[in-house]
Amino acid sequence: MLKIFIALSTYNRKKITSLCLENLKNIVDNDGSALLSIYDDASTTYDEKLLKKYSENVLRFRVNGGIERSRARAVRDFEHIHKNFDLFYMTDNDTIHDPTFLQILRTIYETSSKNEQEKLPIGLFNSIFHNQPENIIHENDLISIRKTCPGVSQCFNRSMISRIVKFIDENPVYETLYGFDYYWPASLGVPFLQTKTSYLEHFARDKNEKGLHSSFSDNPMDDFDRDRALYPTSYLKKIRKDIINKILED
Repeated sequence: MLKIFIALSTYNRKKITSLCLENLKNIVDNDGSALLSIYDDASTTYDEKLLKKYSENVLRFRVNGGIERSRARAVRDFEHIHKNFDLFYMTDNDTIHDPTFLQILRTIYETSSKNEQEKLPIGLFNSIFHNQPENIIHENDLISIRKTCPGVSQCFNRSMISRIVKFIDENPVYETLYGFDYYWPASLGVPFLQTKTSYLEHFARDKNEKGLHSSFSDNPMDDFDRDRALYPTSYLKKIRKDIINKILED
């Protein structure tokens, strides 16, 4: 079975972070061939003790440096330390995943091409905000080929990560400039395979704390709807209201 390294970037937003981590921990615990590794950007609303309730693999930076640093450390850790893993999957602390998402990743990767050199990176989040027609190269009822893919759900194999690490080592400016969401995968020169069904939902914020993908509105519901999943699984549909209620409760 393909072993999957899950790199989760965290920064504040305690409620959705706890919900996200509980969700991922339960999935990983039931999987056996995945590792949840948490990269915390010097959060001020919780400490390492809270994070270690969900994973022993926690790297907590001493000072805040932005999500690009967190992502860059994660891809380098995968490249140089966690060499026994096959796939690298990155996501954020404002997401909830369907319990089947690891199985889906493995199935898509294993069946997409027999030639390892022709494999494409994979995304599992089909969202309103990223569904521009000009981004879609080809699509059918199950999957699409897209120029770019949301950074909250990107999966790469070891060869792709090696090329990404080489790119950011040679172009350090792209450890900023929101590089992980566009420039890093673009350096591979290939499109993404993205599922039509969304296997995660993106909530973007806590009740009183916005996130990187929040809108200018002060109404949390606007952010929950701004980048919500298209065609979410029945599990995600069922729990969406409950997750929102937990984020908004006092």
